[in-house]
Amino acid sequence: MVELRLSSGKIINKNVHKIGVIALGSFLENHGAVLPIDTDIKIASYIALNASILTGAKFLGVVIPSTEYEYVKHGIHNTIEEILDYLKFMINWGKKIGVEEIIIVNCHGGNVLIEGHLKNLEKELDVGIEMINITFTHASTEEVSVGEVIGISDIKMLEEHTNFEKYPEVGMVGLKEARKNNPIIDREAEEVEKFGVKADKELGRSILKNAIEKVVKKIEEKIAKK
Repeated sequence: MVELRLSSGKIINKNVHKIGVIALGSFLENHGAVLPIDTDIKIASYIALNASILTGAKFLGVVIPSTEYEYVKHGIHNTIEEILDYLKFMINWGKKIGVEEIIIVNCHGGNVLIEGHLKNLEKELDVGIEMINITFTHASTEEVSVGEVIGISDIKMLEEHTNFEKYPEVGMVGLKEARKNNPIIDREAEEVEKFGVKADKELGRSILKNAIEKVVKKIEEKIAKK
């Protein structure tokens, strides 16, 4: 049997190989004229992969299904059970390569619905699971700015982007059912109506830096307990 060189490379220490990082977002969701339909998973992947590179933790990949509150209608989503089934598949394979702790980097608000199920998943699979939520007002200034930094925002479409009749999902301004059912969504929509949407690379870089540092800190905390 081959003896693996667990201490090689630029890593925190060999115990970092016991930490797995997974990106969670959404693939099929309208984001106005500036951002692509898979914005959330691209941002989540960027943060998760960079945190893995900086620490040496294992980037296990992305979860394909996503879920959403039933009153938010701006894309095609899946059930909570489908996400959990996909996570089981990924985590079981992670265990086969030595992973004992899982960090899920989530960049889609609707996915917070799975949080209440993670403790049961931990017990079933005998691993530690923690979810870090990094979410933004939908398709608004923060998300557009982050998208501009990672190269997925089409800024020449910014003026078109705030045509709320054509793109009701921007800031969820035109999603009447969502605004009626969720006061947080309604409050954010009011802000977007008032201030519009901007592309600010400095803001985008700051958001990404803070998000990556947050994941890195969590990885370091888990390693310290090993």
